[in-house]
Amino acid sequence: MLNFELLILIISAFVGYLGLRYRLSKAEVEASIRDKFVTALIISLIVWKFSLIVFDPITVLQYPLSLLYFNGGDKGLWLAVVISLIYVWIRSRGDGTSLWLNVDVISIGLMAGSGTYHLLLLMKDTSNILFHLLYISFVAGLLVFLNISKRAVGNPIIINQLVIWFSLGMVGIFFAVKERSYMFLSFSLEQIFFLFILVITIVVGNMVEKKVAEDVE
Repeated sequence: MLNFELLILIISAFVGYLGLRYRLSKAEVEASIRDKFVTALIISLIVWKFSLIVFDPITVLQYPLSLLYFNGGDKGLWLAVVISLIYVWIRSRGDGTSLWLNVDVISIGLMAGSGTYHLLLLMKDTSNILFHLLYISFVAGLLVFLNISKRAVGNPIIINQLVIWFSLGMVGIFFAVKERSYMFLSFSLEQIFFLFILVITIVVGNMVEKKVAEDVE
């Protein structure tokens, strides 16, 4: 049986793949390169669904049928993302696609999929409606910005700007979460994480701009 959460994730993953595939169509890459993202998507779903074996093996041993009704939750989702990204990285070393191209299309897929996930989650989680609505509107705006941008797919400057704005937006959006657990001052763990990503992105962006300037000279 498919529980409601699994159904939401499958639909979201499918929409994310459509967004990723649309972005790839602008990059004019070979079909074999597109296939690796499909495989990565399948891997992530399988890992998320059966990650309960990793995080709660005792329950699985005692009640094997629990694998049909439960999943690894948020921990399993993060594990699935990490493993699928590792798979894409390994495949990318073989097919010769650039890091920036992969980051670009994966970002589109993640935003399209996560936006759909929050939209469908509104039917289940009514306690954080404002948070879900803000997130949906925010990623929709970023997707429109990327779609109308004239820069080529995989442009490092555009990707850097995307990550900066996404990180800043997420820091603000998480203030709308009810019953937040504070980690430092008035910031939650999630906000601190995105602040860390923001700092790293700014540093990397400065390095990229410096390299571009040196190449021009």
